[in-house]
Amino acid sequence: GQALLDKWNQIPDNTDILVTHCPPLGFLDWVPKKMQRVGCMELLNTVQRRVQPKVHVFGHIHEGYGMMTDGTTTFVNASNCTVNFLPMNPPIVIDLPNPRTT
Repeated sequence: GQALLDKWNQIPDNTDILVTHCPPLGFLDWVPKKMQRVGCMELLNTVQRRVQPKVHVFGHIHEGYGMMTDGTTTFVNASNCTVNFLPMNPPIVIDLPNPRTT
């Protein structure tokens, strides 16, 4: 809702790597037990329409562990615990190019 959108609106436009607790709607947010996606619609709009970071890292939805992309942003659900709260998921490593120096 509006309260979360107010928070997401504080994310600078030029953010390359975004770290949030929850996922955006539709990206690594599926909860099979509930048979629904539980990500945040306002965060999705912020990420895809305005900020467009290179990488968006989040967790919270343990069932969604993994990576995917929309072609602009790489979404990483880095939950290290399984749905049963066992720390079994291996770390996810992302290699990024070094910025050019001038």
